[in-house]
Amino acid sequence: MRARVAVTALVLATSLMACAGSGSGTGGPSAPPALAYAMPPGGTATYVQSDTVEMVIDMGGQLANVTVQMDATLDMTFSGGGDALEVTTNFREFELSATNPLAGTQRADESQIDGPLVFTIDRTGEGTLVSAPELGEIAATGLSPASMAAGFFPRLPARAVTVGEMWTDTVSIDAVEEFGTTEGRTIYDFHAVGDTVVDGMTYLKVSFTSFDERLAQSQQMGTEIIQDVAGEGVGFYLWDAARNLIVQQSIEGRLEGAMEVSMAPAPLGIDMVVVQHLRLVEGN
Repeated sequence: MRARVAVTALVLATSLMACAGSGSGTGGPSAPPALAYAMPPGGTATYVQSDTVEMVIDMGGQLANVTVQMDATLDMTFSGGGDALEVTTNFREFELSATNPLAGTQRADESQIDGPLVFTIDRTGEGTLVSAPELGEIAATGLSPASMAAGFFPRLPARAVTVGEMWTDTVSIDAVEEFGTTEGRTIYDFHAVGDTVVDGMTYLKVSFTSFDERLAQSQQMGTEIIQDVAGEGVGFYLWDAARNLIVQQSIEGRLEGAMEVSMAPAPLGIDMVVVQHLRLVEGN
């Protein structure tokens, strides 16, 4: 998962993990494809990301509903290779909308993101943050550069797999950012389902389940918030062996736990559903 929280209980929109999209590919390879990241043809890619969080907060028996919607168009440029593939990400478009009964609706767009997000990945997709954009306060409630760097691309085994094969991987995050801190890990169980056809093109489909646990702290307008949540998710991604990229990914998860707010006398219960979609855009 991916995460960030606001004083109004804006939520982990960057924690449930990563992203990608639908696109063209080449015909299915005759041998099992190597699941490993490498320089894509042309060295560029554009992804469209859509994350939705629906949260119910139990305030001592009174329930409050919070909805967070984040949409982004991300232009990526790749350089280097091997275990040091650098990804420079520019937010061509960004829209965040967070609605709750206490603070109404808060909005942010790409004007609150100054500069690119730069990170490196190795052949498995393990990410390391190089530099982060400057974020406005509202944008920072839904976007964590460190979490995005760590988990934007799903983990790959960096070897060929056969249909039916299963493997496990873990993504960890321990980040200190301007508006708060995030600690957590997500354990993934992957399953190579086999070839699937989308718009006449053949990709390898990999399904997965996940277990996510996360502790996030933030301070805004003099209020300290601590969220401690955990839960399970389910999803899949499609791998294009010709372009060395994920072309589509979808995830749905449920997290439950507690939130401590400095002005509240006792922890508040949280129950949230997180849905994420990502697709690769063609011709960009």
